[in-house]
Amino acid sequence: MKRFISLLLVCILALSVFAGCGSKTEPAATTESPVSESVPTAPASTEPEPTEPAPTESPEEAEVLKIMILGSSRSVNAFHFLYQAFKDQMPDQEIVLGIMYYSGCSMSMHTNFIQTNQNVYRYYLNTNGKWITTSNCHMDTGLIDQNWDVILLQAGTGDLENEMNKPCREFITNYVNSRVKHPHVFWWHSTWFNSTTPSLFDPSKTKLDPNAINQYKQLQDGIDAAKAYVMDDPMFAGRITSGTPMMYALKKLNIPETDLYRDHTHLSDYGCLLVAYAWYTQFTGNPVTEINIDVIDTKYRQSQYQNLGPMAVTEEMKAAIIETANYTLENPWTNPGQE
Repeated sequence: MKRFISLLLVCILALSVFAGCGSKTEPAATTESPVSESVPTAPASTEPEPTEPAPTESPEEAEVLKIMILGSSRSVNAFHFLYQAFKDQMPDQEIVLGIMYYSGCSMSMHTNFIQTNQNVYRYYLNTNGKWITTSNCHMDTGLIDQNWDVILLQAGTGDLENEMNKPCREFITNYVNSRVKHPHVFWWHSTWFNSTTPSLFDPSKTKLDPNAINQYKQLQDGIDAAKAYVMDDPMFAGRITSGTPMMYALKKLNIPETDLYRDHTHLSDYGCLLVAYAWYTQFTGNPVTEINIDVIDTKYRQSQYQNLGPMAVTEEMKAAIIETANYTLENPWTNPGQE
């Protein structure tokens, strides 16, 4: 793990832009697992502030890996069990996770919320395996709360070419750089596709989703868009995918959609756990050889957000998660549905 942290910091120190601090709102915090929906409010306009150098730290001092993501419920799902996956595979590694969440949020929406200084985000923070929630936040609340090492951006799930446009990416990354003083790198989150059959989760939805019927195309569009719009952008140090592991599990391992999704668009607890281990391999470059988690606290086995109690992680589930995670590590740019 020390080796991984050292390599990550070399990358951070090489690519980071050092920044000054912005203002922070401090609403009351509550303890709950990430769910959804926020209510917008809006004061005056905000622009990125001038940057100034920040102090650096040596690899020996960097014992805590801190990862933040700006995104929608898809990022919430991907992060849901990421802490547990890291601690399972690297028990001595300290990790802090943060999410700046807004329902269905896209690059253009982030840009608008920053420009109009809106307190619309829900900030999720995980320092010990439990999520702490702060509602009605400005983006600055999360950005300046921790010394983030990695900051991920996720596009919306609409028109990829529009959502991944360079002006929005540049505005958001410049704004983050103006707020986060700690050396950091940006990564891109390529998300998954919708379930093809909404009626599996809601009998009243009798029609197939025309946008999800060709899941292969949805995933390939995301891969192609990331290659075209992000990988040539020097601001981004890497890309992380949740679409590739979902496709592999569905099409190569033949896991039913009803096992991996909780509704038409969001993941079940099993789906969240599968993506978490795939993200662990992509963040660290380490394969998964065994999974030591036997039980998880569930949240998403039904569309209602409620604590459903513990769920066993079976040996069959563990084998599928390991195979999927290791496939994703070796083939992050592939579309398993078209192989």
